[in-house]
Amino acid sequence: MSDPRLLYLNETVQKFGVFKANSPFAILGIPMDITSSFRPGSRFAPQKIRHVSQFIEFLSIRSGVDMSEIGFQDYGDVILHPSDVEENVERISQVVSYISDQGKIVVSIGGEHTVTVGTVIGARADCVLSFDAHLDLRDEYMGYKYDHACVQRRLSERGVKIMEIGNRAMGRDEIEYAKASNVPFITSHEVKLLGPREVAMRAINFLKPCNRIYITYDMDAIDPAYAPGVATPEPEGLDPSTVLDIMNLVVDRRVVGFDVVEVSPSYDPSEITSVLGAKLILETAAKLKTKLP
Repeated sequence: MSDPRLLYLNETVQKFGVFKANSPFAILGIPMDITSSFRPGSRFAPQKIRHVSQFIEFLSIRSGVDMSEIGFQDYGDVILHPSDVEENVERISQVVSYISDQGKIVVSIGGEHTVTVGTVIGARADCVLSFDAHLDLRDEYMGYKYDHACVQRRLSERGVKIMEIGNRAMGRDEIEYAKASNVPFITSHEVKLLGPREVAMRAINFLKPCNRIYITYDMDAIDPAYAPGVATPEPEGLDPSTVLDIMNLVVDRRVVGFDVVEVSPSYDPSEITSVLGAKLILETAAKLKTKLP
């Protein structure tokens, strides 16, 4: 691999699930949690999620696809700067752009949510569907412009169209920015009232003009009862089946990448959050496989 975009890539890591070089799905670990403001440790999530993936079934009942037959090409982890977040966003975007140019759907495992700025840029996505407890629309947080609380703000400023689902923790300034910038969001309470089919239909309508769609799963979108090992847990979250039901209705061949972020293994002693992260990857990839040519 001589492409300069691969300068910051560590391939010597445990691989996710079944490794197949000809798979349309590329796993990329992004072990960064520089700006974590509550419970750090998401930098350990890529290896933990890879580890638990070895012990779960790969057959998707929802889609009928056996992902052990499709497999994943695991490229390893991005080598990150210990403190320069903007430098890391650039490194991430370079590696993701290389993998995307190989015709792969990039599946990133964070790391804090800030990594999504780099993956979306690298995948050249014009639309993002975000599952998250938080809006992440702050202009800055604790002195950082590139921060886990500012992810969608930075992307929105780049002209990326964003829709958010499952939100329940936000500031008034974020709500005002969302309204002014046409960033629709559906709170977790509204999701429960509307049901997954209506939420999915709203997402489908929003995504109609999009050419390249990116999906980001911040694991705190899911209720702490199901996903306790996250960096910033919030009560009254979504249940995993609701998230998967919405995904199953929304995903189509325009999806160029997706990620699972904000798992903090140190706060996940039973490993159920990591297992759920691996399950989201498997189910989303399986559904995407049914939409690929």
